[in-house]
Amino acid sequence: MDAQKLTQKSQEALQLAQTKAVQHGHQQVDTPHLLLALVEPQDGLVHRLLQRMEVPADSLQQALRQELQKLPKVSGPGFTADQIYLTQDLAQVLASAEQQAQKMRDEYVSVEHLFLAILQGAKGGLRELFRKFAIDESRFLNALKEVRGNQRVQSNHPEATYEALDRYGRDLVQMAKQGKLDPVIGRDDEIRRVVRILSRKTKNNPVLIG
Repeated sequence: MDAQKLTQKSQEALQLAQTKAVQHGHQQVDTPHLLLALVEPQDGLVHRLLQRMEVPADSLQQALRQELQKLPKVSGPGFTADQIYLTQDLAQVLASAEQQAQKMRDEYVSVEHLFLAILQGAKGGLRELFRKFAIDESRFLNALKEVRGNQRVQSNHPEATYEALDRYGRDLVQMAKQGKLDPVIGRDDEIRRVVRILSRKTKNNPVLIG
């Protein structure tokens, strides 16, 4: 795979996967390393998708760490970090992720493509792990559609645009329903200014700051 086709977060996930392999004394970077690297960042897209699927991310991470403990370790003077290689399974995951991106008409391979490729090709312990946490392709794609909508991956940093309003804005209608808005009694001047702004024929995209 061409590394230039990976988004920034995908590159970071692969680097973190290699770091985890080194930390565990593994001579190869395997699929469980990458999966843990995708799940672990709390501000990452995969973590948010797991929340939407109501999957306990902490428990999933613990289960993945237990999977890593099962892999053979290498220690001693012959072990160096620059001699770590990708397994055949992980190489297949990367190739499958690129195919997923093409199928979704995306220009870059993002973290959702990597996770989906792992999910589709899971076997052995990982397959049982996905089954245990009720993570399947249908649920993942539904959660992804809720977060991503109809957006396509056309830059190497698309995750920042997902759920932008939810992450950086406030739903005033919902807050009003929940009784979380300050009362407007005694704020006649502010109300008149807001109405005056909204009544202008030419607004130039006004921003209301209260």
